[in-house]
Amino acid sequence: MKITIDTHNCSREELSELKEYLENESWDFKTDEVEDKPKFILRDLGINVVGSHFVSLNEKIRDEEMLEYHIADREELINDLMRWISEDNKDSGLMREDMEMLMQLKDDYIFSSNSTNSYISSIDSGFNETCEELIELSESL
Repeated sequence: MKITIDTHNCSREELSELKEYLENESWDFKTDEVEDKPKFILRDLGINVVGSHFVSLNEKIRDEEMLEYHIADREELINDLMRWISEDNKDSGLMREDMEMLMQLKDDYIFSSNSTNSYISSIDSGFNETCEELIELSESL
């Protein structure tokens, strides 16, 4: 017998509890849950809202560092790190780790922190929220 449960309006907690209950009761639990697709795609001068429109960002946001993160070209970041590593006579372990992490990503553009070596790509949990915050800030200017 096959039972289909509509979990469209369930929270992740409720879904997790349901799955745990079914597994504990020896149900053969399978899910057709589709992986969340990104809602946004970063571009050089803005953010593409998937299936909708392109939001051109106000340059003031980056120039005045109004948000902790800015859009950066991943390849440029890798090239900068390579150059800095070759110029550095000291331990460049963190730069090498960052470079290796950036090389594994598939995104053309990512978020780069203005004050640390922190990055956010489309696979990170805070990606959509950062995009939404940046779009909101740009629209308010």
